[in-house]
Amino acid sequence: MLKLVRNLCLAGMFVVGAASANVAQAEEVYMIRGFLNVFSDGMNQMTRQLKARGIRVRAISNGDWANIANDIIRRSKSKQVSHPIVIAGHSLGGVEAARFANRLGQGGVKTALLIGLDPGFPQPPALTKGAQQVVNYKIPSGKNYRRGRGFDGQITTIDVSRYGTDHVGIDKNKRIQGLVVDRIRKKVGK
Repeated sequence: MLKLVRNLCLAGMFVVGAASANVAQAEEVYMIRGFLNVFSDGMNQMTRQLKARGIRVRAISNGDWANIANDIIRRSKSKQVSHPIVIAGHSLGGVEAARFANRLGQGGVKTALLIGLDPGFPQPPALTKGAQQVVNYKIPSGKNYRRGRGFDGQITTIDVSRYGTDHVGIDKNKRIQGLVVDRIRKKVGK
């Protein structure tokens, strides 16, 4: 009986210790909608697809990235950040995705994957040291991501003209959504 009580106490200490440990959950994925959230319902659609596959993902309004970036940097100091971090954005959200990754890089946090869906209005800032892999799905007249000081990642630009879409429809195009979702799933391993 004494042995059973001792084992139960040890098991209880393990459970309490595990619950209080600073263990972050798997991946953090952020999908940033474009200007006023009006034309970027495809970001919400992809968020639902990723959630259905068990991926921790949030669709956010443009303009919300700065508070989230600051929170990630704060949590990184106590090792409560989940990795990999993936950021995707449509239109103005694609511009903000670059700003988000740059801010994380300034705070010492790497973005494993940055995806732009025809980023623009205005030109995205030059990428610095935050993003490791950047993929830009864009229409022929769309904006490019470009290297800045400290950037040592890889940028891949994909012309989506063969998919018969435009700036407003790029995030809602089912074939492009499939490419984006597959790329994110591969990066997070799910």
